[in-house]
Amino acid sequence: MKESSYFNQQQRPLFAALKQHGEKEQFSFHVPGHKNGLNWIDEMAVFRDVLKFDQTEVTGLDYLHESEGVLKESQDLLTDFYQSQQSYYLVNGSTVGNLAMIMGTTTKGGSVFVDRNVHQSIIHGLELNGLQPIFLAPEIDVQNQSPVGISLETLRNAFMRYPTVEALILTYPTYDGAIYPIKELLALAKEYKCITLVDEAHGAHFVVAEKNREFPMSALAYGADIVVQSAHKMLPALTQGAYLHIGTSLSQPHKKRVEHYLHMFQSSSPSYLLMLSLEYARWFVANLTVRDSEASCELVRIWAKWFQQHDLKVSFCDDPLKLIVASDRLNGSELSQVIESVGLFPELADEKKILLTFPLIKVEQMIDFQPNDNSLVVPDKKKSLQKFQKIERLPSYPGCTNLAIDYGKQQELETEKLDWEMCLNRVSAKNIIPYPPGVPLVLKGERVAEEQLKQLHVWHNQKARIVGLDDKAQMEVYCEEV
Repeated sequence: MKESSYFNQQQRPLFAALKQHGEKEQFSFHVPGHKNGLNWIDEMAVFRDVLKFDQTEVTGLDYLHESEGVLKESQDLLTDFYQSQQSYYLVNGSTVGNLAMIMGTTTKGGSVFVDRNVHQSIIHGLELNGLQPIFLAPEIDVQNQSPVGISLETLRNAFMRYPTVEALILTYPTYDGAIYPIKELLALAKEYKCITLVDEAHGAHFVVAEKNREFPMSALAYGADIVVQSAHKMLPALTQGAYLHIGTSLSQPHKKRVEHYLHMFQSSSPSYLLMLSLEYARWFVANLTVRDSEASCELVRIWAKWFQQHDLKVSFCDDPLKLIVASDRLNGSELSQVIESVGLFPELADEKKILLTFPLIKVEQMIDFQPNDNSLVVPDKKKSLQKFQKIERLPSYPGCTNLAIDYGKQQELETEKLDWEMCLNRVSAKNIIPYPPGVPLVLKGERVAEEQLKQLHVWHNQKARIVGLDDKAQMEVYCEEV
C-alpha cells in the first residue's frame, strides 16, 4: 500500500455524511416509508437506530450510479486500498458484478474459456450474451473430493485448440478455500491477448496478504483485468454487499461498458445500509494490524484443536480463515446436525465433510470468538443419525467441453419434464445446482452423463436443496429433433 494512503484509509466519508444528515433531519418527507424507523414498532423497534442510516438520494448523500460526492470519495478510498484502476460498490451481490464484467468485455456470440467450477451467476452471464462457452475441467482434490482450479496444462492445450477466444473466466479461490497457480494462468492468457475475468467471491480478504503471508494474494495483484468479490462473505459487510475491481490493464472502452452494465443491472434505489457496510468493511480490513491478522489465523487453530479434542479430523485450507472438519463415524450431513445441536452452524455440509468460515478480528476480540464449553458429543457409528449413499469422486469431465445445444438454439426448442433418473443422455433445459455452494452439477444445454446422475442421486437422498428440479424431482429437458 502507498504510504500516504494509511491516513486516507481511516476515513469513512459516507458514514460521516449519513450521521450528519441524521442529526439534521427532524422528519422525513421522502422515501423509504419507514421514516427513519418511526413506524417500526413492538419487537421491531430495536432497528430504529439502524434505520436512520437507511436513506435515499437526498441533498448531500450523492447517487451511486453517477457519484460525484461522498459516494465517489468512499469508492475512491476502496480503489486506493485495493490498488485497482477503479473499484465499485455492488448492492446486488457478486452476481451483478459477474454479469456486468461478462457483458462489458465480450461480444455477443463470442467464444470464452470458463472454469467448469463456476457459480451459477457466471452461467447466467454467458447465456445473456449468447456466448459460446468452452468449459475447462478443474483438477480434483482426491482427499476432500473438491475441485481445485484448472491446471496450466489444461489451459495451454485449450489455447492451442481455440487461440482466438475473447476471455478467460475463473473462480478463485474455490468454495473450499483452495488456491491454484492463477498467476501463471493469467500470464498465459495475456500472451493470447485474452481478457481475464475472476470471480473472487471468497477472496475479498486476500488483500491482507500485504501484511500477513499466511494469506494468498488476490488475482487483482496478479494482473487480472476484472475481479469481483463478495465483501459480505469474508469481510464484515451486510449480505448482498460486494466489490468490483477494474484491473490496471483493462482498456477504457471495456471499462465504460462495464460501468454501463452496472448501471443497467443494479437497483436504481441502492441501499445506503449496504453501501455503508461496504465502506465499513474496507475501513475495517484496511486498519487491521499485523497482530490482528495473526490473531485471526490463531483463532482458526484454536477451533481446530477443539474439534480434534472431540475426536474429529480437521484439514487446514489454503485460505487460513477456512477449516474442513470430518468424522470417521459420520458423513458431513450427519456431522452438521451434531454440531448444530450445540449452536454451531457450518457454511457447507456434503457427503464427506463440513466447511467452516472464520472472521477477521482485532486482537482484543479473540476472547469473544473462542470455544466456551465442551458440550459437543459425537455419536458412534451404531448411533448414526441417518444412512446416506456415498460417492467416491466427483464427475470426471473432459479437459474441454462445449454445450450440446448452444444458447441461441435452446430458445427455439420445446421442453418436457421427466423424472431426473430418466434423463441420461438428454440435454438439460435448466442448470441443476445443489445449493450451497451454487456450482452447477449439470449445465443448461449440456447432455446429462451417467456420473452426473450418480452424484445427483446422492444429493437427492441427502434431501439437499437442488435448484433446477421441480417439487416432483423432475428435470426439464429439451425435445431434440431426431
